[in-house]
Amino acid sequence: MSFLAVAQSPEQYAALAWILEDGMKQFYSRMADTLSSSHSAAQLFGRLSTAEERHKSELVRLYVLISGKEADSGFPYSLVSGSSADRFLEGGVRLDDALEWADGKAAIDVLELSIALETTAYDRYLLMEDQVEDAKSKRVFNLLSLEEKRHLRSMTEQFDSMRKGPPAAP
Repeated sequence: MSFLAVAQSPEQYAALAWILEDGMKQFYSRMADTLSSSHSAAQLFGRLSTAEERHKSELVRLYVLISGKEADSGFPYSLVSGSSADRFLEGGVRLDDALEWADGKAAIDVLELSIALETTAYDRYLLMEDQVEDAKSKRVFNLLSLEEKRHLRSMTEQFDSMRKGPPAAP
């Protein structure tokens, strides 16, 4: 939550959330590319990357809604400065650090990290929903938290499946 502590307005919350969603999109996209395309985790990471792109669009719409103006070409970075403009993941981890850590790791290990990050995102959106005052912003953060919850469900199902391994030969 310290990443979001620099926010002074709902517009900045939307901008910072967009940065986190973008980081996750990039992370998931890279994980989908590095795993074998036939691997079920690669397919899941591909779907998650697409979902994160939708989240970013929702956050741009939220920004337009609460600010009353179009997002400029520098959005979201025009609204934040300093280290907040670095690339981070939803759990507050730097994208570069996560990619370095994931290099050479088994898919199940990357999935476990992703579950932790998505759990943080889910909590963050619940908190943001509670902190913003206007109903439309609350609705967007509620929808985003529900989407993160769906991500968690898909990821934990995949994780459980991978932990069990293939069925034993008869």
